[in-house]
Amino acid sequence: MFIKQIFYGVMRYMDFLKVCTENLFANNKATTDRKDENLYHIFAYLAIFRLDELPIDDFKHFVNVKLFNKNTKKISCDFFYKIYFNK
Repeated sequence: MFIKQIFYGVMRYMDFLKVCTENLFANNKATTDRKDENLYHIFAYLAIFRLDELPIDDFKHFVNVKLFNKNTKKISCDFFYKIYFNK
């Protein structure tokens, strides 16, 4: 059920999530790949709308496990950490 809710939420808030991911791509051109845009939409949705239901350690695990290289992994975690903690 949680997975279905995530996909529904990503589709519902796609316009907003595109703004977030465009910001990520603009600020990290060298370390982000546009082919992972849908994955970033899911991470942004989880970070912005559903993180209160998901412990931060589990969220970090989701971000770290994916198909990112070492540099991108750090950028991704930093980006979503800033969203979560408003820093």
